[in-house]
Amino acid sequence: MFKRIIYDDWTSIVPLISFWLTFGVFLAIVVRALLLKKTTVHHMENLPLEDGDNANTQVASK
Repeated sequence: MFKRIIYDDWTSIVPLISFWLTFGVFLAIVVRALLLKKTTVHHMENLPLEDGDNANTQVASK
């Protein structure tokens, strides 16, 4: 009987731990994204469109 009680506790704790870990990771990503500098955001939003030399001059000029 005691083995079953202990096993049931672990099955209810593991989803809670995984939920809070996932929530913490997403919260950290959102906070980091909100605290980025505008020059970094502008550089990152133009990454697929930039050429090699133009990327450095556009970021440095702003």
